[in-house]
Amino acid sequence: MIDLAKVDYQVILLPPSGGKINITDLIDAWTHEEMEDQISAKVTLSLKNVKREDGWMHQHVFLDKRLVLEATDGNGWREIFRGSVKAWKTDSENHTVHVVAYDPNYNITISKEHYYFKGGKTAAASIKEIASEQGIPIGVIDGPNKPLTKKLYKNSIANTMMERLKESERKGSGKYIIRSTKGKLSCLKEGNNSVIYELDDWTTESSSDERSIEKLITKVKIYGNSKGDARPKVEAVKTGKTEFGTTQEILYKSDFDNMKAANEAAAEILKEDGKPEINRPLIHPDIPWIRKGDKVRVNSGTINTMCIVKSVSRDMHSKKMMLQLKE
Repeated sequence: MIDLAKVDYQVILLPPSGGKINITDLIDAWTHEEMEDQISAKVTLSLKNVKREDGWMHQHVFLDKRLVLEATDGNGWREIFRGSVKAWKTDSENHTVHVVAYDPNYNITISKEHYYFKGGKTAAASIKEIASEQGIPIGVIDGPNKPLTKKLYKNSIANTMMERLKESERKGSGKYIIRSTKGKLSCLKEGNNSVIYELDDWTTESSSDERSIEKLITKVKIYGNSKGDARPKVEAVKTGKTEFGTTQEILYKSDFDNMKAANEAAAEILKEDGKPEINRPLIHPDIPWIRKGDKVRVNSGTINTMCIVKSVSRDMHSKKMMLQLKE
C-alpha cells in the first residue's frame, strides 16, 4: 500500500569536491523517463542559477559527474535514478541552468564495437561479457539462457545486447529488458516484480485502450541457403491467423542451428506479432517505484487486466506519471 499524498522527490549533485549539494528547492521543472527500446534512463532538470557562497549554481554542475534522484512515499528516501550529467546550458533570459543526465548504460548506447559470439552462447552470457569488457558494474542477470547460433555484430553495443535478447525471444525464452539499478546493469524478465501495484478508476486520471494491425505478421517464410544469385529455396512456411489479411516476415535457415530452431523462431514471431497490437497509455499520480518492465494491475475505463509497463515518464513537478502499457 502506498500513500500517494506523501510522494516526494529530491535531487543530489555530487561535484568533484566530494561534497553533496541538494538542489531540490532550486528546481523549476524536472522529469524522469525510461522509454521503450532504450536501455538508459534519463533525467532532465531546469534549476535557478542562483549565487551561493561558493559561486554560481552553474559552477557546481560538471559534465560526467554524478546526480542522484531519490523519492519517498513517507517511509524514507530511496534512490530511483543514479546517473551523470551529459549536457548542461545556462539561459540568461530567465537565469536558469538546464541539465540532462543519463544512467551508466548511456555510454554503450553511443559506443560501437565488433563482437563475434560462438554457437551455443546465451544472451545472458553475452551481456555479462560485454558489460565486463566495457567496465559496467553487473547487477542481476536473470537470463535469457537459450543457446544461440554463432553470429557477428557490428553495431552500437546496446543494439548488440538488444539483438541478442530478440534472438532469444524468437527461440522461446520470453521477453527480457535491460535497465540500470543503483549504477549496475541488470537483465530481467518482464513482469518479474514481486510487488504489483493496482491502478484503478479511483486514482487514474486518464487511460485509453488502442488496437492496431499496422505491424501485423500473419505468415513467416523460412528460406534455405542461396547459391550464387539464385533465389534460395523456401524450406518452410508458417501461417497464423489471416482474418486481417496476409503480411509476411522472412527468416533464413543459416541463422539457426537447425530447422527445428528456425521453425520455433517462426512460431514465436506469429505468437508475438500475429495478433492486433494493443497500446494502453495511462496517466496516474506517480508511484516512484514502478519501472519499465514491471507488471501492474489496471482497472480503468475499458482496461481490466494485468499489464506490462512498456515505458514510464514521470513529471516530478505535477507528481504524475504517464505509462505506456501492453498485455
